[in-house]
Amino acid sequence: MVAEEELEGFRRDRYFARSWALLTRHAGWIKPVLLLTVALLVPIVGWFGVMGYALEWARLTAWGVNAAPKQRGVRVGECIASGARAFVVLLVWGVVAGLVVGLLSALPLVGWLVSAAWAVVSLFFGVVVMAAELRATIYRRIVPGLRVSVVWQMVRHDPMGLLRVFGMTALGALLMGLVTTVVAFSAFASILPSLLYYVAYFGEYSQFMSDAALASGAVAFVFEALAAMGPVVIVLLLLDGFMTVVTLLLGYTAVALWMRQFNVPAWRADEDPLPSFVGDPRDQASASPASDAWRPQDPFAQPEPAASPEDGDAEKDEGPVSGGPVEKGEGPSLPPAEEENPWN
Repeated sequence: MVAEEELEGFRRDRYFARSWALLTRHAGWIKPVLLLTVALLVPIVGWFGVMGYALEWARLTAWGVNAAPKQRGVRVGECIASGARAFVVLLVWGVVAGLVVGLLSALPLVGWLVSAAWAVVSLFFGVVVMAAELRATIYRRIVPGLRVSVVWQMVRHDPMGLLRVFGMTALGALLMGLVTTVVAFSAFASILPSLLYYVAYFGEYSQFMSDAALASGAVAFVFEALAAMGPVVIVLLLLDGFMTVVTLLLGYTAVALWMRQFNVPAWRADEDPLPSFVGDPRDQASASPASDAWRPQDPFAQPEPAASPEDGDAEKDEGPVSGGPVEKGEGPSLPPAEEENPWN
């Protein structure tokens, strides 16, 4: 169980418990998870939508909004856009890292060492990229997710916290792999008697059978195997999809809870330095004035009144859960006011 006060502000531990508490915060939480599972069956667009949905929820969590996943009124198009934006960030980070590691691995003497180190570091690297994707989602632009210096500053400040998140996601992936293996073996076991029968039959009579008879027997075995494995394969796909959705939701939300220590409400332009970091309130050091910076401004406040278009004001846009206009290129998108929060 997670007490309500544990969901407020930044805490350096219990990322899985708190993410799970937020996921199951309201009754009916299973409904959006099931819908997202079905959405994964849609190639490309479905994956973008699921990733964008998880990131939009995590964006509010990073702001300090303790809301459950939205169950109705989801702006599907904008979730797909968020997922596509995150995919570009993921692709750029992956390509650059692949090129760097590839070049270093080609070096004599130390190349094998680089390859071995990357095999381990790459797992943690995936969680770092999740933080970069969330940063791009907070600003609703790709460039903030590609600012390596800022992302590295966050990682360097609290690598152990991100390692805890990595451990949580790795355990989820391991569990998913274990379940998949068990179900896959069950599917294979369902066709094993037929397989043994046809192997014995062809071994005994193949020399007396024509090519057409052999082909007919092979086709019969394939259709029989599909009929036996079909239901199990469908269950496997749906089960894997369900676990993938839960892992994504919990993983991105855990990264958002970790990112709260960087005082997201005080972020301005994406190229600006990070504001004062926030400490865990349980620490003695959190009593210092710098630690009181968790909410230097009201995170639900509306943006400052803008000048008229005639004054050359920047273009406005509205996010899928923001409930109000946001200045482009100046700071991160504000979450909606608490009484208008569509994620409640």
